[in-house]
This record gives sequence, C-alpha cells and structure tokens, in this order.
Amino acid sequence: MLLLLTPAISGLWSDDQAYWLTRTRVRLPFLVLPWAFANLPRLSGRQLRLVLYLLVWLMVVLCAGVGINYRIHQDAILEALQQGRSIPVPRNHIRFSLMLATAVIAGGWLWRNRFVLRFAWERHALAAATFFLFIFLHFLSVRSGLAAFYLAIFFTLARFIWRTRRWKLGLAAVLFLIVAPWAAVKTLPSLAHKLAYSRYDWERYRENEGGAYSDAGRWVSLQSGYLVWEQNKWLGAGAGDLPAAVRQAVQQHFPAYQTQPKLPHNQFLYILASTGLFGLALSLAAFLCPVFVDGFRKHYLFAAFQVMIFASFLVEYTIETAMGVAWYLFYTLWFMQIACKQKNLTDSIS
Repeated sequence: MLLLLTPAISGLWSDDQAYWLTRTRVRLPFLVLPWAFANLPRLSGRQLRLVLYLLVWLMVVLCAGVGINYRIHQDAILEALQQGRSIPVPRNHIRFSLMLATAVIAGGWLWRNRFVLRFAWERHALAAATFFLFIFLHFLSVRSGLAAFYLAIFFTLARFIWRTRRWKLGLAAVLFLIVAPWAAVKTLPSLAHKLAYSRYDWERYRENEGGAYSDAGRWVSLQSGYLVWEQNKWLGAGAGDLPAAVRQAVQQHFPAYQTQPKLPHNQFLYILASTGLFGLALSLAAFLCPVFVDGFRKHYLFAAFQVMIFASFLVEYTIETAMGVAWYLFYTLWFMQIACKQKNLTDSIS
C-alpha cells in the first residue's frame, strides 16, 4: 500500500492533477495484486514451478521470433544500433530484457531442482533453452537487462561459495563470468555496436554536445533530478509536477538538453525528486520489508530477484511504468508464494 500511497498523497502539493492521476493509476496494482494473491486457492509446489517453466519456453518462442526478424532485416538493425537504437522486440526493449533475465534465472533454478513436466529428457531441453536465453540476452545487448542479470549471477556465486565452501568451483565460475562478456563482444556484432555507441555517447556528454544522444540525456536526467530534489528535500516537487520541474532545471543548467529532457533514470532519485525524503522513507520501507522476512530472503529465487530489482532501480525508474510494475510486483509475489510453499514443506518434514 505504501508504494501506492506515496505518489497518491503528493497530489496535495501537485498542480498538474492530470499527470498526478496518471502516475497514481500506474501504481494501482500495488493495491489490487497483493489482495488477489492473498485470495488465491492453494497451489501445489508443482503448479507454482509450472508457471516459471512456461515462462522459460514462452521467452524461447519470443526470442526465436526476434531472431528471425533480425536475420531478415540485419543490415538495417545493425545500422540502427550504431545510432543508439535497439533490436526490435515485443513492446519495450528494457522490460523485455528484464523478463529475459528473469527467465534465465528461473530456468537455471528449475534445472537445478530437476523439474520436468512429464519426461526425463525435458531436463536436457530445459538446460538448452536456458543457455539459449543466456546467449540471447547478450545478443539483445540491452544494458539494463545485462546489469540486472550479472548482479544476480554474482549474488548467486557468492551465495553458493558461502554455503558450500567450494572455493575452486566458485573461482572457475567467476572466471567464466569474466570471459563470457568478452567473448560475447567478440562474437556478437549487435553487442559490439552497442558498446561502440556507448563510448561515443559518453564522449559527446563530456564535451557537452550530447543533446541528441540517449546516454548523455540519462546522465543529465540524474543531475536535473538531484537539482529538483534540492529545492524541496522533504516533500519533493510532487508526482504531478515532476516533468515541469525537470524541464525548468534543464533549461536553467543544461540548455543544450532541453529539447527532450528525460525524467531521472534512477528509481530512488525519481522518488526523491517527486516526493522527497518523505516518499523515499515510505518506499524503502515497502521495498525492504519483504526482504527482511526470514523465510523469504533465504529462498534463492526471491533473493536473486530482489538483487535484479535493485540493479534495475539504479538505471531506470522501473515502477513508474505499467510494464515495470507488472514485472516487479508479479514475480516478487510469485517467488514469495514459492518460498512459503517450500517453508511449509520443510516444517512438515521437520
């Protein structure tokens, strides 16, 4: 409820009521979906895992379609990548990459737990599908998805080494994670073009010539968001008035970027700028409360997903879009269901 109330209350000091209503409406699932999950019928552990199994194979089908489209229009897409655009995917490329990273983590967990629908050979097929999605995540070269995935993988390795004390195997896995991105850059033209553009974009930003470039606009969005927060540290500009406040800050301090100023590309800074320290305190309480529940944070899928969320929050205003809210909220609640089911089974066995 706190994640809905935070922007809702800021309507008291927001002049742009239409935009405030839009921001509040995006957060409505934080009221509806937890209530729906609380009233779900009892699902078996197999049923809960089956949803993740379907996620893996659905993403395989979607990625296959994206790959076929890329092959047909390869030259045009590679040229677009050199201009800072992305490989065409269903809906938003950032949310798609986060879903893809979630599917890779879920696929690895299902394989580790020997989940199959009916036949033993499915486990080999699941391993192949998960590896395919891992490669495709690099092929898409969406940095938000890659950052979330690798932070979750490093968390996985740290957890594995801490719990098993298998230092040699852990070191080998770390070396693989270092080599894998390098190999991907050398073998995937899409990723190489994306990195080349990022370097070029960064140079434009440093020379204050990045008004037409995506990454430069992101860096300026962080600076302008901080300036907006400084003007009203306790309550922020209001969820409805944040775009106007950002435009004013950009106009005053970054005139080269005022054509299409971006909102702060950091969830925590977005909350600070729109609802101040008051909103950040309520939001952090909502984010961290489930994490500090012992039964949840000890479950691998839930913990790894929270790490992915944290990585996403650092580079995007994730829960200010409908797709971002759906991704964050549904899988947080689903993994909580799996953790509860596993804890109940453990308690019964004990």
